[in-house]
Amino acid sequence: MEKIYISGQISGRPIEEVAAKFEAAETMLKAKGYEVVNPLKNGIPANASWEVHVAMDVLLLMGCKAIYLLPDWGFSKGATLEKNLAELTGKTIIYEEVPTFQNIKQAIAEGMGVAFYDIVGESREQKHVFARMIFAQLCREEGATVVRIAKEMKRNHATIIYYLKKFPDDYQYTPEFRAYVNAVKAHLSKD
Repeated sequence: MEKIYISGQISGRPIEEVAAKFEAAETMLKAKGYEVVNPLKNGIPANASWEVHVAMDVLLLMGCKAIYLLPDWGFSKGATLEKNLAELTGKTIIYEEVPTFQNIKQAIAEGMGVAFYDIVGESREQKHVFARMIFAQLCREEGATVVRIAKEMKRNHATIIYYLKKFPDDYQYTPEFRAYVNAVKAHLSKD
């Protein structure tokens, strides 16, 4: 029986909602014949620090052959770390649903070193703002509506319109921004 680790957003969500989401995934995976590792049952007290939980969860993940990513994994630093470690160690990666714009998210992560949780986060660091503009533009180029991009980025549509209008000028006049765009597009063209 193959061991599989469930990964998804835990911090910042109501614990009842998180527990139900992980329990549903555990039940479904067990029904498919997996031996399931649920990080909510890691033996660490719920009030322990984030770092202690992540350390235990990484140990649990390393004992598994696969990782099962819940749809919200990209909004979590811990789950993003787990996904990256699973990739680096050659584990099978199974997505609960195919994440939208996954190729763009991955290209930004590789080309800029910016994870999706930083794109949806509140950081005003210039690199993160650039990543938001690039994400919005590339999604738009794939035919996504402003409303869909706004939902994905957890922003209002006016912000997305601003990013899309600002993109051409920054590309033309800001060498650092242009270099990031070209790096991300180079990673996208590898697919």
